[in-house]
Amino acid sequence: MEESNLGIHTFVDASKTAYAACIFLRSESSRGSVTVQLLQARSRIAPMKIITIPRLELMAAVIGARLFSSMKQSLKLPYMKTYFWTDSSSVLTWITRREQWSVFVINRISEIRKLTTSEDWLHISTDQNPADILSRGCGPKQLQKCKWWQGPAWLQNPKEQWPKSALNIDEKEVEIEERKSIISANNTELESISLLFITIQKIFYIFKDD
Repeated sequence: MEESNLGIHTFVDASKTAYAACIFLRSESSRGSVTVQLLQARSRIAPMKIITIPRLELMAAVIGARLFSSMKQSLKLPYMKTYFWTDSSSVLTWITRREQWSVFVINRISEIRKLTTSEDWLHISTDQNPADILSRGCGPKQLQKCKWWQGPAWLQNPKEQWPKSALNIDEKEVEIEERKSIISANNTELESISLLFITIQKIFYIFKDD
C-alpha cells in the first residue's frame, strides 16, 4: 500500500448572520499526488442579541476545535499534522497571548487551548478561506461552480506554496477584551477612611491651638 502524509485542515469564519467551521483531510502520497476530502462542516445562526464580529469569529473557532476533536477520536488515524485557519487577527492574538482576557473570551480560549495546540493556528485571507461560504451563504450554482467540497485549490499545492497572509493586529480591537481591574471600596472601608480623616483633623486643630 502506498504511504501518504495526512493533514487535517480546519477552517473557521463568521459574519453578522452566522459562524461556521469546516474540516478537510489532505492526503499526499510519496509520489506527490494530493487528495483533499471534506470530512465535516457545521454552521450556526448568529445570536439575536448584538455581538461583535471578533466574538463571533471566536465562537467559530470553538466550533472548529470541537469538530476537530470529534474527528480525531472517530478516525483514529496515525500521526497527522493539524492546521487551524482563521482570517481573524484578533482571535489569533487571544489564542496565543497569555493575558487576562474578559470572561467571554477566556472561557472560549481555554476550551480551544484544551482541544488544540495554539501553535497550529494560522492566519489566512478571507478570499482563501472556504469557511467564508458557510458563514455568508451562497446559491447552489455558485457552490457547484467553486466545487467547495473539494477544498481550496491551494491545498493541492506543496506546503511551500500555501498562501502566507500578513497578520495585521488591530490592538484596539484586541484590548477591548482585556479584563479590567477595578479597585472598589466597600462601605466598611469608606467608613474607616472617613474616621481616619476626622481623627487627623482633630489632631491638627489640637496642635494648632497649642
